[in-house]
Amino acid sequence: MIIDKNWFYDISNILDNEIIITENLVVSIYDDWKYTRKIYLWFDSIVEYFWFVHNPQINTIEFYQNEENSNLKVKYLHYSVDNKKIKSRIYSNIKSNKSKSDVKILSIIDEKWDIDLDWIIEISKWYEKIVGHLVEENLFLWESWKIKWVPTLLVRSDDVEASHACKIEKISNDKLFYLKSRWVEEKTALMLLLEANIKSIFSCLSMVDNDFYTNLILEITEIINKK
Repeated sequence: MIIDKNWFYDISNILDNEIIITENLVVSIYDDWKYTRKIYLWFDSIVEYFWFVHNPQINTIEFYQNEENSNLKVKYLHYSVDNKKIKSRIYSNIKSNKSKSDVKILSIIDEKWDIDLDWIIEISKWYEKIVGHLVEENLFLWESWKIKWVPTLLVRSDDVEASHACKIEKISNDKLFYLKSRWVEEKTALMLLLEANIKSIFSCLSMVDNDFYTNLILEITEIINKK
């Protein structure tokens, strides 16, 4: 699939494994494809890529920034259902000057659920003014869980700003208590707190297609509510 116009694209049902984003574009993309994608960014392209993973397959997404001045932002939500394992791999390869890759991942982990996450930013030799950031947040709902994550920065250039970070926390008992003290039922209070975190991942979609954003948040909260 070739993207050659500024727009918002829902590619969830697109079967192409390769997505090419041509030069001088500003695009937003939503995806929940369950297998492998390869995304290519051309010169002077700005891409926001949103992905929701909630199926127990091996999910792989690879980004290639081979043209100068490409800017990539990835927002990625994991949620495992039915006590099954999710394995995901996110790879971003930068071979161009003045390019950026910014990846943020939120994993919501329920009791006895298992997430295996491998994420990499690779910056090749000789390129200049490169920025690469990885941030992972893990939000646990119960006491029993398993997660494996491998954040990797492969930096082969000197002119680079790069970092990675990981945050692990449980739903705050204090916040739950506060909401319950305002006559909010515990399950509803939990969903309100989760919804705030989910919206933080997808909030930029509200500016490009508010109806899609609203329906997406509703779909995700319904999936979690079923558990």
